[in-house]
Amino acid sequence: MVKKVEELVEELAGILNQTGSFPSLQESFKFVRDLVLEGIKSMIETAQRLETAFMVDVASSDMSLLYGYPDTMFDKAKMTNEFGSDSACKPGKEGRIVGTTEIGVEKGICGQGEIRRAEVLLKVRVVLEKDVVEDGK
Repeated sequence: MVKKVEELVEELAGILNQTGSFPSLQESFKFVRDLVLEGIKSMIETAQRLETAFMVDVASSDMSLLYGYPDTMFDKAKMTNEFGSDSACKPGKEGRIVGTTEIGVEKGICGQGEIRRAEVLLKVRVVLEKDVVEDGK
């Protein structure tokens, strides 16, 4: 990972230098190293986690896509409210789903001596009825 970060720092510093954003390549490099390096490391770590999730976890387990079917109730464990906080969803009409804006991912897990269970890797993003229907209707 260190080599990747160093290469990215050098490349980004060179690009910034070419744009004239800094008076010299050394100043551009110092800026990237001192102020942007943590963000670059974070992006690389996130990419590596995603790579592991899709190349190892997904390949070695049962995966399924999650949807928010219209007229079903909001499920905080598997869903995210697109237009509001999850805590704002109360049981009843306002907690009913109108539709899905982004699908989710769930994986089936079966360990030694374990009963098969499902783990949500990515929550479904849904729109709730209360966010699209006017009050009183």
